[in-house]
Amino acid sequence: MAKVVAVASNRRWDRVLFWGFLAALAIVRSGHPDERDAFWQIRAGMENLAGLPLARPDTWTWSGVEGNWYPNSPLWNMLLALSYGAAGIWGLFVLSAATILALVMVTDALGRRLGARPLPGLLGLLVVYSAAFPMISSRATLAIQLLLLTAVYLALRLGDRLATMAPAVLNALVLASALALSTLGNWLHLSFLLLGPAMGAVWALIWLLTPGLSGRRRLVLIIAGGIGWLLGPVLSPYGLAVGLARARAVQEACEGVILEWASPFNPLVPPKFFIMLTVALVLAVGAAGWLYRRWRAGAPVRDLAALVAIGVPTAFAGLVAIRFLGVSLLVLAPVAAAAATRAADRLRSTPTPARLPTGLAARLRDYGTGRFWRIALTATLVVLSPGVVLLGAEHGDPPERAMLARLPVGCRLFTGSVLASVSVLLRPDVPVWMDGRLDFAGRQMILDGYGYQAGTMADPVPPGSTCVLWTDDAAGAGLRARLAASADWRRDSRDGTLELWLPVAAG
Repeated sequence: MAKVVAVASNRRWDRVLFWGFLAALAIVRSGHPDERDAFWQIRAGMENLAGLPLARPDTWTWSGVEGNWYPNSPLWNMLLALSYGAAGIWGLFVLSAATILALVMVTDALGRRLGARPLPGLLGLLVVYSAAFPMISSRATLAIQLLLLTAVYLALRLGDRLATMAPAVLNALVLASALALSTLGNWLHLSFLLLGPAMGAVWALIWLLTPGLSGRRRLVLIIAGGIGWLLGPVLSPYGLAVGLARARAVQEACEGVILEWASPFNPLVPPKFFIMLTVALVLAVGAAGWLYRRWRAGAPVRDLAALVAIGVPTAFAGLVAIRFLGVSLLVLAPVAAAAATRAADRLRSTPTPARLPTGLAARLRDYGTGRFWRIALTATLVVLSPGVVLLGAEHGDPPERAMLARLPVGCRLFTGSVLASVSVLLRPDVPVWMDGRLDFAGRQMILDGYGYQAGTMADPVPPGSTCVLWTDDAAGAGLRARLAASADWRRDSRDGTLELWLPVAAG
């Protein structure tokens, strides 16, 4: 009896450690976001909630980009705006952390279906989430990741209910669920124009691999799900034709010149993305190999196959564009949790070689026990907790706020897209040259921005600029050198790594 109580207690503590570490990850990531897209998205959502149409002429920039701007993630923008309106930057922090934790919840549910346990599963997830860290942010793409895994989990759960649900009810639920998820996905981000039909194929695979179905019932479920997933793009914010045109425009503007659209082999891409690629490929190959071995052994493969069908192709697509690596890693995260559990079981069951010294053999056996890892992980979490609290207390408040407050009222700002994205929310009176809506600015404007940053354009800054805010980093050395050598500009102030430059006449 005492042993049963101890086992139950250990299991509860394992779950506490699992959620403690991953809640810490959500807090740290939400408190220190790398990207600033959420800020301009908040302003876009606020305008939509105020009654402006989705597609509208630009009013944020002074560079004069022509045509209507089409937000790529209108629903996510409005969710951000509602969060910001309710609690300011803290609202953004809470929405980001909640989305990350919801993703972990679905990942955990899928991992447990594959045999994952909390402690080894935690170690597997930490490896994957560390590699995918740049992709875990308050962007619509994270919400899409959550929707993808939720869609897989829902289909698997519906398949589990075959014996207890009338066929007509199941068919209706499949059709309604697919339609709702596809429509929601298309409003969250236009990338779902392609992901939706792909999910229809994944659901078809799930029904094909679900035991206990007649051929006729499989066909009906495949058709019902397919109709739902294919109707979603038709109900997208701009309709199918305009939506596909916008998706092509984004790719044409950004491919090869924006980090997430670049290949990890591009010499200008930071090494961390090559590490991300390596982890994604190793995980994808391992998952595919595990699926093949289970299939050859005649074991059930439905749950694993559904994740492999998404995660493996996107891992290899990551050879061309970094943006696919986040999809692969986060979709295959449940597989990593299960694989870590299998590895722990194998380590525990493998006899210790007799030739090892007694002390080392005992230490290795100790390392394979849950008791050792409970103590080690508990101590680690206790040590890290103060830092997590401090980082969370900063709640993602942009460090650029103080410097943006120094901008002259109504000046025409030239800065990088990251700073401009914050400026359009915090200083709406200051129009920017280009912000984070790089696809709207267009490819040539993106390239011109790089040229000004490097100091290779005919003018130091775009003609018409009346204030310049830039970071003191190597990438902007050419720009700062041109400004320092110009008789028309002076450095007004500096705060940390940020420098504010104003025209000499303004002094």
